[in-house]
Formats: sequence, structure tokens, C-alpha cells
Amino acid sequence: MDPAPRPYELRVSGIPDSRTRREVARRLGERFPALRPPELARALEGAGFVGRLELGDAEAPQLLRQLYDAGAPPAAVVLAPCDPVGRRARGDEDALAASFAGGRFVATWNWAAFVFGPLWYLRKGLYAKGLLILVVTANPFWSVSTWVLVSLPALVYCGAVGNWDYYLLRVKRTQWW
Repeated sequence: MDPAPRPYELRVSGIPDSRTRREVARRLGERFPALRPPELARALEGAGFVGRLELGDAEAPQLLRQLYDAGAPPAAVVLAPCDPVGRRARGDEDALAASFAGGRFVATWNWAAFVFGPLWYLRKGLYAKGLLILVVTANPFWSVSTWVLVSLPALVYCGAVGNWDYYLLRVKRTQWW
């Protein structure tokens, strides 16, 4: 038994190819009848399209397949579940909003991940990477100079890559490694 449909947010970033853009707009027009394909094509020519729709769990992958079959590049399409008031489910909206624009990830520095390092990773649900960084940075057998030489690059890594790791976990539902 398929559970009741739930709200999803669909983001499709701009598509440079006109033929692909028209086909994707036509397929989106089937899901969003209030919008005409020419309007959708104009939106896809610029910044992109953001829409909300109700989908069952089986319908979400079908919609993605339809858009991919139309020629939309996978990096241009993000379909994420929303809670009833429209926020992303199980996501930290502030952290994603800073690094997510127009359907694509935008690299940003994460000060919280830099300062708290492995604890930030553990708090965000990235347990394997958080534990590995914790083991590397909290080795009691190293001298202070060795600890600084190892911990500083690890913390810089956390600050530089933390938003990417969190984006992969929450939006793409995968992990880098």
C-alpha cells in the first residue's frame, strides 16, 4: 500500500540547450497545468524553475526519470521532500540556503564546521567521516606540534568541504565516501 502523497520541492536550474529546454518545459507543464510550456521554457532559459507538488513515494523517481529522459542534466534537477509548511524535511535550511542556489551547489566556507570539526560532522549525521576526523584530531600520543600539523589541515578540510558533505547527505541522499 502506497502511503499518501506528500509535498515535494522541485528545482530545475537553467538549461542552455533550446531543444532540451522545450522538452523539459513540456514535461513540467504536464505536472504544473497552471503554467504553460512557453513560460516554463523562458524560466529555464534564465535562473530556472522552483515548484511544489504532491507526489507519492513511487511517483518521485518516475518524475525524475521523465525529466532525465527529456534531456535534463542530473545536476540541474533536485527533488526534495518538504514538510507541510514548505521547508525542507530533515534539513538545516540556513546551511543549505547559503550553499544551494538555482539547483546547483555553490561552494561556501562553513565556520561552524571549521571551529567544531568532527563534532559538527557528528551533529549533522555524517558519522563515519566525523569519527574518522575525531580519531585523527584527538590522538593523545602526539606532541603539540604534531597535533597542530595534523589537526589544522583537518579543520580546514571541515570548513571547506562541510557544506558539500551536508548537501550530499540532505539533498542528494548520499555521502561522498
